[in-house]
Amino acid sequence: MIDKLRKDNFLFGFTVGLASTVASAIVLLTGLFLFSMTFNDNPKLFLFSFIAPIFLMRWYFKIENIKSARGVLIVIILGLVSLFTYLYSIGLLTTTKL
Repeated sequence: MIDKLRKDNFLFGFTVGLASTVASAIVLLTGLFLFSMTFNDNPKLFLFSFIAPIFLMRWYFKIENIKSARGVLIVIILGLVSLFTYLYSIGLLTTTKL
């Protein structure tokens, strides 16, 4: 099974990174629904959905599959930027003037 993840291809890394992020987010969303909460009740919790692709990216760099690691890295960057943009737009992240 682990041998199937050893492909060194950008598109494969992007797909695996996206799948791991979505799978982690679904697990977190299921946990929220068990406590009768929605995504908007605690959206900062979804920062934890990036733990799995970070470990995956680290593993790809360790076994020197650079193209796959870059694909996972792009998923992490795009996901974090979109999540931080959403958090800023709903007012959970604010900037202050000194």
